[in-house]
Amino acid sequence: MSGKRMKNLGKVFKELRESRKISLRKATGGRFSASLLSRFENGQSEISAPKLITALENIHASMEELLFLARGFHQDAYSEFRNRIVEAIDPQDLTSLRTLYQREYQQIPFSKDKQEHILNAILIKSYMKAIDETVTLTSEEERVLHDYLFSVEIWGLYELSFFSSCSPLLSVQLLTKYTREMLRKSDFLQGVGKNRNMMHTLLLNAFMACIEVDDFTNALYFKKQIEKNFFEENETYFRIVYLWAEGLLDSKQGRVEDGQRKMEDALRIFEMIGCSKSADFYRSAMEC
Repeated sequence: MSGKRMKNLGKVFKELRESRKISLRKATGGRFSASLLSRFENGQSEISAPKLITALENIHASMEELLFLARGFHQDAYSEFRNRIVEAIDPQDLTSLRTLYQREYQQIPFSKDKQEHILNAILIKSYMKAIDETVTLTSEEERVLHDYLFSVEIWGLYELSFFSSCSPLLSVQLLTKYTREMLRKSDFLQGVGKNRNMMHTLLLNAFMACIEVDDFTNALYFKKQIEKNFFEENETYFRIVYLWAEGLLDSKQGRVEDGQRKMEDALRIFEMIGCSKSADFYRSAMEC
């Protein structure tokens, strides 16, 4: 991290600490000197990541909050890029999205990171796919996606979010393969709130995709993984979707009456709690 950014982080940290009436000594937790933390706050010294994490915990703040404030209430570059894609969406016209997509390839000759631009292009294509079902990945894009997902040793929020977005572009076979890879490389990060929610979504997507194509072996595998890390009570939405998906599996495997009852129960719960769009979506899926 640059010295300028570190100076800004120190200033923001000081504002957070003082706003909560927490002393320098209490912020260090006795793990390092208060004078070091003071120099960090005043831009006179840098601080190691473990010490910064300790200090943040002691002032009841997160790294995400600190970085958001240090960026001047701006999102990170990846989030801003996604926002530009969303702003370009027109359900009736792909022109703006195509322009963004082409721009990524136009930048490759002038960039040191070809992979980043191709990954960006894949992300843009995932939004194009939602408008035009005929949109597919090129062979090079498939290779870059595969190489990237299998080269990263720990899947964090970026990888989970990226995989979730591009999953509509994948065959069920590839979706299954990458979801299994996700479980292998991000299982121990489930305690992180956003990661946990994203993993729930991806597991449910893979579970339902396998059911749709009668791949019951993989469907049962994902069912087991979901139940192994079952949803907390405050994760009600995931529980309802899982109930509906369970009903679909039962119906497909010949337990039609039980399956229909579960799916109808899920729709009824969605309607009772005011999630009418979700109820309509899953009702239409039943009619396909």
